[in-house]
Amino acid sequence: MRAAKIRGKIAELRELGFAEPVKTAASSQAILDYTITHIRSRMTDLRELGFHDPVKMITSSPTILDYRMDGIRSKISNLREFGFADPIQMITSIPEILSLAAGNIAKKIDELRELGFADPVKMIRSNPAILTFSIDNIRLKIVDLRKLGFKDPVKMIRSVPTILNLAADNIRGKITDLLDLGFVDPVKMITWNPVILTYARERLLLCGRIVTRLQDDERNQKFTWLIKQPRTIIDAIEATQLRTWSEIRAMIAAGRKGVKL
Repeated sequence: MRAAKIRGKIAELRELGFAEPVKTAASSQAILDYTITHIRSRMTDLRELGFHDPVKMITSSPTILDYRMDGIRSKISNLREFGFADPIQMITSIPEILSLAAGNIAKKIDELRELGFADPVKMIRSNPAILTFSIDNIRLKIVDLRKLGFKDPVKMIRSVPTILNLAADNIRGKITDLLDLGFVDPVKMITWNPVILTYARERLLLCGRIVTRLQDDERNQKFTWLIKQPRTIIDAIEATQLRTWSEIRAMIAAGRKGVKL
């Protein structure tokens, strides 16, 4: 495609609402092969099906432009039959779900049950990306968690399904970070509250530093509670170098009331 034609297509994509058409075209040059009329029509169809942001979906997965509308409509119906109450939200968050055959989704649900997950549909509702993971990948994640010291990884994943999105090295790094901060048994801490694993290591380190400065006991519980607070409050606590839990609780309470910190 000639440069002038590419520039014209990028300008048309911008008019359709694509904020970064150059970036979109660079990541998936195939989008340049579609006529603007086709893209506009597909965006209209997607809105009619209940998708509020077709631009975001197409930017994330340009292959959506290849799908027939009756195929997408059928996939939405299949997902509802499997027990997913909001297939539109699932597909919006993970457009790749549209590429999965109904038989493959049914097989994934059965395989998750075989691995010990009693309610796979509930898990997938919480973390739709699970549908895109191979069952071998999930099985390996369970093995990795056991090697890291977690006695019941299935229970952990069941309570926080997004753990499956994390690489073993990421989890290992967080355990090491907690040990370096002085927490005696990070595995026990995480077992008690697996959501700790879903926070970025930078946030984990920040909250760990705050708690280890405290002149109080029960640091494990305080760390777990602090890391769940809004980032603006955590940053304000760090900036003021508070050293008692009562001061931290007072600042958190003030922040929740809308007091400027």
